[in-house]
Amino acid sequence: MNCQNCKTITEGGYSLCETCELRFAGTLLRLARDVTPLHDSLDATLHPGGHSPTRIQTATPPTPIRLDVLDLIDMLDATARELWRCLDGIDALDWRKDKRNEDLKATLIACAGHPRLATFTDAGLYMHVINDLARKVDTVLDPPEQRREIGTCELCETMLTAGAADQWVTCPVCGREQQAQTVKLRRLKTLCWDDSERGSAADISKAFAVSGLKVSRKTITTWEQRGKLPRHADGYAYCDVYRLLIGPDLTKSVR
Repeated sequence: MNCQNCKTITEGGYSLCETCELRFAGTLLRLARDVTPLHDSLDATLHPGGHSPTRIQTATPPTPIRLDVLDLIDMLDATARELWRCLDGIDALDWRKDKRNEDLKATLIACAGHPRLATFTDAGLYMHVINDLARKVDTVLDPPEQRREIGTCELCETMLTAGAADQWVTCPVCGREQQAQTVKLRRLKTLCWDDSERGSAADISKAFAVSGLKVSRKTITTWEQRGKLPRHADGYAYCDVYRLLIGPDLTKSVR
């Protein structure tokens, strides 16, 4: 007989091999650990990152609870209790025959330690369902890092994206690997080389920040008010802001 998950040959009567059984049990225990932070994440005023959430002030009144998290908890609860009934030989869909009142955390722990976890008929199916729920829980508690455009590929001009901590980026079209900072600076150079490239103070501040150069919108408007920076009909020139930004450093280096 083969393991329903990895197709490895197993002993007679086993639906999962020993490795997959341990992995299945580990996932159930990890979900049991995540129950409390998952419930905490129902609060719409908590910043995502549920393993150590921090409360934030939202710009608009929050909804009482996060409905997407509530739906996920309901799915996890229903699946865990259904699995437990299967393990105990009770009709999985007949909840009326199940008189137990344990909470979700206790149910998951009981399933993880059940002696029939690797031997009941649908072990592989439930392992896949639980793994899928675990991925969704991880996404809620630890949202993936936001990525943003940093510039184009040097080879094929495809727009590249990267996270804040990414040091290297690979072009999805040509496969060329480049340093993220190099891509950012190349984009900034393109903007600053042509004096026809214009933008608002906010746009310029954002473009410079992506490249690692800090200049606030307020600083740009202050330069204009003091007569240091000309304002055109279509905004400020990137090259003018760049000259003002690096000018003092260049002067110091010459001295």
